[in-house]
Amino acid sequence: MSHFGLNVFQYGHEVCRPGHSYGPAVRQHYLLHYIIRGTGELFTERGRYQIKAGEAFLIHPHEITTYSADKRQPWEYMWIEIDGLIVSRAFESCGLHRDNPVYAPAAGSEQREALHYLQQIVRQETQQSLRIAGLTCLFLDALLANAANSRPARQDDDHPVEKAIHWMERNYHENISVSDIATWCRVDRSYLSRLFKQRFGYGPKHYLIMLRMNVATSLLIDARLPIKVIAFSVGYRDQMQFAKVFRQIYQMSPGGWRRQQAANG
Repeated sequence: MSHFGLNVFQYGHEVCRPGHSYGPAVRQHYLLHYIIRGTGELFTERGRYQIKAGEAFLIHPHEITTYSADKRQPWEYMWIEIDGLIVSRAFESCGLHRDNPVYAPAAGSEQREALHYLQQIVRQETQQSLRIAGLTCLFLDALLANAANSRPARQDDDHPVEKAIHWMERNYHENISVSDIATWCRVDRSYLSRLFKQRFGYGPKHYLIMLRMNVATSLLIDARLPIKVIAFSVGYRDQMQFAKVFRQIYQMSPGGWRRQQAANG
């Protein structure tokens, strides 16, 4: 199965003081905290969650959250901020979503594997991008292999969604529409939209936009590439339209995003 998009933005290790709290705040990307020891609480727009050592919690993009270390047994954790389609699929397969942001390992599973890869990531220098990307894939794979709530393979009635995703991944750089996608999958456009909304909470048009934007951010990291070229490379023949859509997703222009990443790097 082909995947596009794996962006690693930040990572680190934190030993928290008793009662230390962060938030309320919003993130632009997925942010996963893996608890090494201690305990604490996560507060989201949908609930309150107690999390202990051996578990992890996932903050979704554009979600208001607060998290606090326990006053008696404050947590120590490693964290990684990532995004991309390979990431969203991996988290979905682990059973992680906005209504269930807590990762729990299956009983008797080998937790040390995921922890080992995350420790390796945290030790890397930021310029070792290929090594970090490889270790991140191994970390996500270990999470999935040991997840208590991993989801089984999709049934045949969802097959049009998989076909649509694969086709979009191969053709996102072309000027394609939802009607084109539905035609290729040999299903009605409204039926395909219903299937996507049941699975992701949004339709194929938004999925295509997010695919294009994830690829665009990967290209924007290379300062040598003109934004006009990047826009064309992800399916936008009009640079202004690309900039408009980009701003809707990231709340800044492509150039502003590039400058921000350069400053953070």
